[in-house]
Amino acid sequence: MLQRARRLILGIGLILIASAVLVLTDRSGGRGAAAGPKAVRIAVVQFSNIAAFEGGKAGLLEYLRSVGYSETNGTSFDVFNPAADMATLAQMCTQIATSAQGYDLVVTLGTATTQSFIRANARGTPHVMGFVASPPSINIPLGAFTDGSGRPASLAGFGTMQPVEELFKSFRACNPQGRRVGFVYNPAEPNAEANAKLARKVAGELGIELIEANGATVTEITNAADVVVSRGIDVFWLLADTGVNAAAPTLIKRCLAAGVPTMSNFPEMGAMGCNLNLGSDWHACGVSTGVYAELLLRGARARDLPVENFVPTRLTLNLGELPTSWSFSPELRARASEIHSPGQSPVLQMPSFEQAPASALSALAALRAKPSAQRATSRPTMPSVACLTYNRTPNFEECYAGFLEEWSRLGYVDGVNCRMSLRDAQFDAGTLNTMAATIAEERPDIVVTFTTPALQTALRRMPDQTIVFSLSSSGVAAGAGKTESDHLPNVTGAQVGADWDRMIEVARAAIPGLRRVGTVFSPGEANSAYFRTEWQARLAAVGIELVAVGADKPTEIPEAADALAARGLQAILQIADNASSTGFRSIAKAGDRAGIPVFGFSPTAVSFGATLSVARDYHDVGELTAQLVDRVLRGESPAAIPFADPKHTVVTINPDRLARFGITLPRPILEDAQEAREDARGDTAGSPRATPTAEAASDRTDKPRSAP
Repeated sequence: MLQRARRLILGIGLILIASAVLVLTDRSGGRGAAAGPKAVRIAVVQFSNIAAFEGGKAGLLEYLRSVGYSETNGTSFDVFNPAADMATLAQMCTQIATSAQGYDLVVTLGTATTQSFIRANARGTPHVMGFVASPPSINIPLGAFTDGSGRPASLAGFGTMQPVEELFKSFRACNPQGRRVGFVYNPAEPNAEANAKLARKVAGELGIELIEANGATVTEITNAADVVVSRGIDVFWLLADTGVNAAAPTLIKRCLAAGVPTMSNFPEMGAMGCNLNLGSDWHACGVSTGVYAELLLRGARARDLPVENFVPTRLTLNLGELPTSWSFSPELRARASEIHSPGQSPVLQMPSFEQAPASALSALAALRAKPSAQRATSRPTMPSVACLTYNRTPNFEECYAGFLEEWSRLGYVDGVNCRMSLRDAQFDAGTLNTMAATIAEERPDIVVTFTTPALQTALRRMPDQTIVFSLSSSGVAAGAGKTESDHLPNVTGAQVGADWDRMIEVARAAIPGLRRVGTVFSPGEANSAYFRTEWQARLAAVGIELVAVGADKPTEIPEAADALAARGLQAILQIADNASSTGFRSIAKAGDRAGIPVFGFSPTAVSFGATLSVARDYHDVGELTAQLVDRVLRGESPAAIPFADPKHTVVTINPDRLARFGITLPRPILEDAQEAREDARGDTAGSPRATPTAEAASDRTDKPRSAP
């Protein structure tokens, strides 16, 4: 009863929010298909927030903005997400379909959302479907539109049936003796059922025996998978099924423990440990969906566009824990966009994708060739700046805030005298590569990368475009130059090197006789690997041993931190990287359980449980980055601008934690320190900018800036 009440409350809340959005965003004016970028209303409906839909939505919106359908041009995007609740989805689709003014276009991501809006769309609002694995499974035939079929005349789009046959053939190429493939799926899910049917057909042709089981929830799927694995299979297949996607981390770990290799139709699972992965690049599929959206917005009739199966695929490999019967051929390795090996950085290479089916591209080219379309898409001349980050960590937020403040102070206003965009890959290397490819096609005046993975991807993907980097420990280590002044001619940037000597000084003062410390690092991140190596050398030079434990993603941080804290350390001196910035609180909790303090190199570390931090001022780094972009826009050559470093090191302390661990710092350090306290959320109480200590407050004219 309680569960039903919760679901009812969730549904009512989401419906009220959707209704408010529809009311507040209604504007006067007639409707009609657009001949080119103009003020239009677009509704995007995604079934849930799993990686496939989030990546697809990002690709869709980025594409539409890149061709002129942006907020600055008057386009509004209303995004609806029923959180996988079918009743709420039906209500949302009804609200969208019966909105007083209506929408110029509705884009549905997923099979369930497509079915629901088709039922609600009595008006015949132009409708683009995306992420529907098998249109025929929901009565939408492939091919040209025909009257009387289950396809509405207002619907356009394409099918994304996963490359099951190619995956199975790749498995046999990797293990010629493999005969038994196990999998679990939900037969009530049309996409999963369609994939399972295709697998049975392919297995029969290849002489493969399928060991199947059913499950709808994560618990059911996990339990069923244990049974399947126990039956002596050669590989476990994670197919395109919403529940399987959610259970993937657990399934991969259990198969690994049982010595059973895994394969999937999700390229992103290579980073999780899945050995062979071939499937849709979600971001690229979102871009393809955007092509159909542009077609309808420019006036194309949905009924004139055939429904085809089109899947931009990506291959990833993981070489860990493979039996001797398996081997990846040189040809397969050459195709892979990612190759993961235990204890090594992943090998990355940029895949290339066709943007959409040839029929859609041909129709779009014809529309764009019209003089009216060319005039409609012309834009005022103003500098364009494309920002790209691997993830929005607390360190990024601090840096980006400084960038925007300085950008505004320099007189730039987005949409008035410049065009600026920000793309966030959300810790996904494949999404990062696809975003970089999109930026490369847009050819902005300057690309601003935040984080080392973003810089390295931009260097590979945009070798001839101007790049200003930020939030990278070393431009040289990232491959942007030989020295800080002898670097690639199209690149300059603001580095965030650590103040090793100052940290050693403060740590020794805090813990006399310091001899053994630890850190968590990300082996797959060049920035982190560089920091770890440099930190180890600096500590060894003064007789301190560094113990390091690897964790490539924030989800891996808790386990790595507990393992590290159990290694007999006197303190954790945590380097700054993308994973630990997001997962720092887990490191602090591991230190608390082990009774040892945690010191950080990140300015936000104290906010998330560190006893103290010795950090560069990331806000200043952002300001410095904006100044470099301004200099390049005013005509300076990046080749003539050396890589820049922030001037200030900020020591931040938490007095409560100092007392907890019995640490007394010398007065000279306290006089140079700022105070911050950790609240229940892990945020600095009062302000994200720390305040100076009483000792420091009287003499701060030449010290780093503090909060007012």
